[in-house]
Amino acid sequence: MGAPIASLWRRFLRVPVLALIGVFPFTRTGLAFLLLFATAMWVYGVLSRDLVLLVAGLGGALVLLALLLCTILTAAIIWLRTRKAFTPGELDLDTGIPQPTGYRLRRARWIPFAVVDWQWVNDGGGETAARVELERDGANLVEMASPARRCIVQRVVRRFAVRDLFGLTEISWRRKEDVTLRVLPYRGMLSQMPPPSGMAEGDDLSDPYAEPKGDRVEMRQYAPGDPLRMVLWKVYARSGKMMVRTPERSVAERKRGCAYLVTSPQDDATAAAARVAIERRLLGDDWCFAADGVEREANDDRDAAFEIIARSGEAKPEEQAARLASFLTRRESEGYQFCLLFIPPDAPAWEAVAAQSAATLAMRVQVLTAAGEILPDQAPPSGVGEIMGRWLIKPRGRDGVSLSEIRSRAGSVKGLANEMIVVERNSGRSVSDMLGDRG
Repeated sequence: MGAPIASLWRRFLRVPVLALIGVFPFTRTGLAFLLLFATAMWVYGVLSRDLVLLVAGLGGALVLLALLLCTILTAAIIWLRTRKAFTPGELDLDTGIPQPTGYRLRRARWIPFAVVDWQWVNDGGGETAARVELERDGANLVEMASPARRCIVQRVVRRFAVRDLFGLTEISWRRKEDVTLRVLPYRGMLSQMPPPSGMAEGDDLSDPYAEPKGDRVEMRQYAPGDPLRMVLWKVYARSGKMMVRTPERSVAERKRGCAYLVTSPQDDATAAAARVAIERRLLGDDWCFAADGVEREANDDRDAAFEIIARSGEAKPEEQAARLASFLTRRESEGYQFCLLFIPPDAPAWEAVAAQSAATLAMRVQVLTAAGEILPDQAPPSGVGEIMGRWLIKPRGRDGVSLSEIRSRAGSVKGLANEMIVVERNSGRSVSDMLGDRG
């Protein structure tokens, strides 16, 4: 019975009901003041002949009426201007930080006491919610949007609201716009994180026809312009010849790497690490990338990998690490030499990875998890005072994880991974080699 009613509400009733609620001009506070002023005028002013309350109630009603007129006039002007405003071009935004979208609206500066505001809302049609901050640029209001999650959407729904300075009157409406929007995770300071061991390029193979890019293990006769710090002074003392160190002619081994992103509600920082790894080409020259909730795989295509990262933000809980075992098996059979496995710091993600049956791989697997902050390890509080103090003082909603929590979960992937790295998005610092006996 509930499902048909909900479907009927979404298809036929939701839009007109929300429109009627939006055009009702009074807020709850405004209604309370309106009843107060009406009571003062009629009950005490007219019936009881109290002239003081009559004048006070009439004055308050006139002020409320003036605010209402300012709100209605401003709403009418802004409504007409929103019909012509649009978002130019395609959008690439990051989660959690305000960024300009190109959407701007001219203010009605000559009307006093009116405030214009709007937000992105999710109407259930694939839109994304976002917090909007408005910046003034002359006579225009410039939109700065902070999307709540990474995704790819084709439509944005903005809820406009015009209210007075005191919050007594408000008129709101919604405007839909077709856009091409891709939201990616915010990098933070992850661009400065060191590459995982085994992923960084090296100059390991000696080649006499290559360029001199290796270690300074060879030597030649000194020539004008060579730095004196490279002179072999001991050789000069013995033979009287000035010799300098020169780099070895060598080439870097081309490695094929792949990566897989496990999703969860707390995976934004880990997804940002995957984005940075792709941008910095830490997976080698011929790489492959996949993620939960997306059937498509990216093969040496950065734009396709970014689209996968964005779409993985809409992955369902039952898709968590569902394709990981088959992905690793296929990549190993195709000759990939290492895999960078991105696992969010929350426990359900690690449990989903541990449930995979891919523990007998010969391919090198490194686990990378990221959080906004690496929290210090703390002993559990003992005593009512300490427990109450931590419960009252501890800030909620911190995007952080302690190393003790990660160590407690790392044992579940020892049979699969060779090394684990924990990265802090706020600073870019990392802690690695936490699996111990294997690596």
